Formats: sequence, C-alpha cells, structure tokens
Amino acid sequence: MTRQAFHAPASATAQDQARQSNSSAEFKRGMRALPGGVTVIATRGQDGEPLAMTASSVTSLSADPPSLLVCVGRSASIAGALVRLRHFSVHVLAADQIDVARAFGGQVEATGIARFAYGQWSGVDGPEVPMLSGARVSFDCEVSHVHDWATHHIVIGMVRHVRVAATAQPSLLYVDGGYRTVG
Repeated sequence: MTRQAFHAPASATAQDQARQSNSSAEFKRGMRALPGGVTVIATRGQDGEPLAMTASSVTSLSADPPSLLVCVGRSASIAGALVRLRHFSVHVLAADQIDVARAFGGQVEATGIARFAYGQWSGVDGPEVPMLSGARVSFDCEVSHVHDWATHHIVIGMVRHVRVAATAQPSLLYVDGGYRTVG
C-alpha cells in the first residue's frame, strides 16, 4: 500500500480562513456531543513542583505493550514538563471526584499546588509523580514518544503500573458541557 501525503495550500484566502474558523467552531460544538471519560494527568515541573490538569483526551493505545495516548495543549503548564521529565500519571476519575476535575480544569479559584487540596493525593511533597487516591484506576506512565500536531502534543505513555480501585464506583464523564456519571 502506498502512502499519499496531504499538502495544504501555501496561502489561504480570506474566505478560506473564515470557512476554516467556522469549521473549527463547528468541530468544537460537535465534539461536545461525544462523551469522554474525565481524567487528571499529573507530573512534576522542572523545579520539582507538582503539576496536573484535567483531560478528556486520553485513550488506550495498545495492550501489548500497555500504552496510553494523551493529548495536551502545548500552552498548558504541564506540556513542557511531560516532554522534559518523561514521567506522568493518569487518573480516571470516579463520580464523587467532580471537585478534582473542576480544580484541575481551572473551574475553581485555586492555582498551582493549591489545586492538590482537592482529592487525596500522595507524592505531592516528594520527588515522585503525584498519585490520586479514590480514582477508578490510576496509570503510572513513562513517555515513549511525543508527536506535535497543530496546537497539541500527542504523548504516548508506556504504562509501568496500573492501580485499580478495590470498590467500583461510577465513572465521571464529560458531555454537552457538563459532568455526568455512568457505571
């Protein structure tokens, strides 16, 4: 099978730019209808401070070897740390962790390390990657590859350890601009 490359035109007209802007807005509107599991990605910054963000763009990539695909906007404070430090955790949130999702999604006043007051975190004060207790499942990952696409880093994480909650709670979802539960 031969691969064909797609090449965008070198310059776009004002009409093309307007159509592209409209399609981006329509794309975002359309994607709000796609339910996504709510996760928090955590790592450490260059100076050792814990960093985390809420994300719904996390998916399994492969079971052999176990790996995840995580998409992070390049402007996010955590983005540079993922590329440099190459170790992170992913936590699939349970229904009772909406406050954690909001804190790390920028929907509360807390910033920086103050966000870690939401939820029960271990490793916030030490050198290891922060881990969230009470999540449905937590993955300890090492960055394998980073690919840039438009405004985002596509991060492939090799799963080093999986911690599944002993008791099953409903999972937290995000759809149509709000949090829902399932399970």
